[in-house]
Amino acid sequence: MNNSKSNNYEIKFLVDAMLGKLTRFLRIFGYDTVYANDLEDFYHLSPVPDEKLKEYAKKNNRIILTKDYEFYRKLKEKTIYLEGEGVYNYLKQLQCKLNLEYSFKMENARCSICNSPLKLVKDKTSISKDILNETYRNYDEFYQCINSKCKKIFWKGTHIIDITRNLKRNLKFT
Repeated sequence: MNNSKSNNYEIKFLVDAMLGKLTRFLRIFGYDTVYANDLEDFYHLSPVPDEKLKEYAKKNNRIILTKDYEFYRKLKEKTIYLEGEGVYNYLKQLQCKLNLEYSFKMENARCSICNSPLKLVKDKTSISKDILNETYRNYDEFYQCINSKCKKIFWKGTHIIDITRNLKRNLKFT
């Protein structure tokens, strides 16, 4: 894999079923990331076979991220094998191998559930029934998934502060 500076919008990933938490984190940081389990409906197969994942990644110009060494060994090209355990360990490996940057900006984040882009909620009263009263009172800026089947709502809460703190502690954070 090349080590040139990467932009959030250039690299797209396909992440194997063993790396669900990593999928969510990459989406939060704005990386277009398809999770292998999300393709079960697309292929009408559970689990989706490696050959189908390979085919999908190639057709959609995605880098495969996997913990499955045999799967990696069969492909190697446009595939990254992640070793060990823990999402911050994986993020560090990706930072080293692809020079990824992990800067959090709500306007660049993707839905952590379905990978769709988010849009700014212009009037928070429009979502007041969809979030907890305490969240509504304590936050003013909200983003919503544009996927009509998902429509999940996001805000820069304490979980983002925790992720940022852990990133600074575990790797070079930008």
